[in-house]
Amino acid sequence: MRRPAFGVVSGAVTVLVILGFVSRWLRPYIPQPVENSLGQESSEFLHRAAVQRIDWRKPTPESFMEARRRDKPIFLFIGSSSNAFAQDLDAGVFMSAQVQSYLARNFLCIRVDTYAFPEFRNAYLPLSRVAVNLLPGFQIWILDPSGKLLDLIRRDVALYGNDENSFVSALVRARRKFEDQRPIPGQPSLDEIQRENLQALRAPSAPMPPPFSDYTAALVQQSDDKNGGFKNGGVKIIEPEAWRFLLLSGRLQEFQACFDPVLRSPAVDLIDGGFFQVSRSDDWTQIEYGKTAIGNAAMLRLLVCASAMVPNPIYRWMAQRTFDSILDEFTGEDSLFACRVAQRNPGGRSDRASFGVRKLREALPDDADRTWAQEQLGLIVESNPRMVPRLMDPSILESDANRFKAILQKLREHTGKRPAGTADGYLDVTAFATARLIHAARAMGDPARLEKALALYDFLARFRNFDDVTHCDEAGLRTGNLGDYLGYADASLQHYLATGRYDSLLSGRAVLKRALFLFKNPTTGVLNIATPRQKPLPDDLVTPELADPLSESTTAMAIRICQDYARILASSDAVLASYLRSTANRLTGLYGQDAMGLAQSSAGFFCAAASVFDDAFVVTTGKNAQALADKVLRRVPSRLVVPAFGDLRQDLQKKGAGAYIVRGPQVVGPMSAADAATKLSPFLSVGGGP
Repeated sequence: MRRPAFGVVSGAVTVLVILGFVSRWLRPYIPQPVENSLGQESSEFLHRAAVQRIDWRKPTPESFMEARRRDKPIFLFIGSSSNAFAQDLDAGVFMSAQVQSYLARNFLCIRVDTYAFPEFRNAYLPLSRVAVNLLPGFQIWILDPSGKLLDLIRRDVALYGNDENSFVSALVRARRKFEDQRPIPGQPSLDEIQRENLQALRAPSAPMPPPFSDYTAALVQQSDDKNGGFKNGGVKIIEPEAWRFLLLSGRLQEFQACFDPVLRSPAVDLIDGGFFQVSRSDDWTQIEYGKTAIGNAAMLRLLVCASAMVPNPIYRWMAQRTFDSILDEFTGEDSLFACRVAQRNPGGRSDRASFGVRKLREALPDDADRTWAQEQLGLIVESNPRMVPRLMDPSILESDANRFKAILQKLREHTGKRPAGTADGYLDVTAFATARLIHAARAMGDPARLEKALALYDFLARFRNFDDVTHCDEAGLRTGNLGDYLGYADASLQHYLATGRYDSLLSGRAVLKRALFLFKNPTTGVLNIATPRQKPLPDDLVTPELADPLSESTTAMAIRICQDYARILASSDAVLASYLRSTANRLTGLYGQDAMGLAQSSAGFFCAAASVFDDAFVVTTGKNAQALADKVLRRVPSRLVVPAFGDLRQDLQKKGAGAYIVRGPQVVGPMSAADAATKLSPFLSVGGGP
């Protein structure tokens, strides 16, 4: 084959250069895509859809009313800023003219940010989610104009967002279901399943003990001992509550087999600390780079507990790195960012977290350093295609700590800019993370980190209005949901436990009482995630939440927090303590069987329920009560350890200074902090453990 003449080649290059200059010069004059109604939204999840030619609506009564008026089915897209699958759809099929045209003609499109509207995250098929293989925080539903559930866009269609033909085919099927809603003999409709799910949650059957042993066995069976984590149809998700249940129930061998491989995987962000949320592959190599504050706060709690129960230094090191990551990456001006959105390039790598061959050579020009990084951090493209550093052998944390630290620092200095946090100003996120940070710093015996964590508690004041709290300052989002109230009570309790400040406990108690008044059904005793919504918003949104989103469900949080306040207030407010205890007991008894069907996504419920059945905790008294309590907590961070001040636990304060182990009506003590820590098992006696 003849090569082109030099003149031809040089001429072509010259033309291309000229075209490049012309296009750059004309760029300001090229019309930009017209923004839709989301162009002014502050939510990153909403705003990034502003250039799509889709008439997106927010989940307001007016949007659902418009669907009825126009007799159009509703295309309901539920996602968040941190969800990689939602990002793919926004960059893929939602930019397709074919998809945009079909949606415009046949649907009214509503887009829901779950950080802004958490009541949507588990509203549909709340007990049948495993059967339809839903991913947390990412769903597409088709509703009829009245809000009745018609169809869903299946996970295999929506998971990869660039197949517009498959997506349009799914839309066509959904539209036909709307036009011809004849029942299929012997096959219940999605709406019938939805009604059955809601009935089971809103009016559960008679209380009975949760099947802890059966649930433990199911978790073990679902574990992936080879790669770590839990089997989830080719997708891996960080599951802090499921790992925590294995740990609390004393199944240490199973816990380590399921959890430790994750710590050696790219799911750990060695550059900035903390954990990425999801991987598209079982072996974690196809990692996505989004991170969440709540998910990392839940991982922090898990790691702190593990560091006290298992003799492995990696847990404490990871806990410290996760703690610092939350403070460094998620702290805003007066609240915490909900997530960090990290885009990947077309090759699946991240400008911040990935290190290709050239980038690695620039960061580590010394051959010995580069070879060490390839061997110890897994930076070999054949086995780690996204080239995210991973801790191949945790023993280097002790055997080669200085070099490990130095290499990581060089990598940080030669990588892209850290993505900014987004979705800020939500109370449930800020309060939950604050509570976990305070507990972790106290349990690690780290005064410097504790001081930083305690300072975050001041953020919560802006959300409180007497005994009510708000979800967010944004118009229409001021009404708090159950997670906001429980999060505030949780953070206030942890602030008291760490400081002895009685006013913090009083604030938390008042908000918790208000939550039970607002969200508790007086007939059934269940706690709904939201108060009744303005019609024609679907009534599906006002229901208890049992499946964990990124951490505990609101039902699990309610059990845990009611139980803890009841223990503390037993002598100072016996009536309220009895009411809180009965609430925790009732919720525990109502949902054990339903939670079994949710696999690892109901682990938060089983963790909370376990603390109801094994309710041993420690109270310390005397002038050194705070120091005694902190000393005990460092040994058993999985247990409630309470310094008694003021009128709290006067029954024990009168007995004299020291530590007391309390199990229901039984009290043993006073004793030293060391004796209390030795006699009180860190494991809960459920689930077949010790």
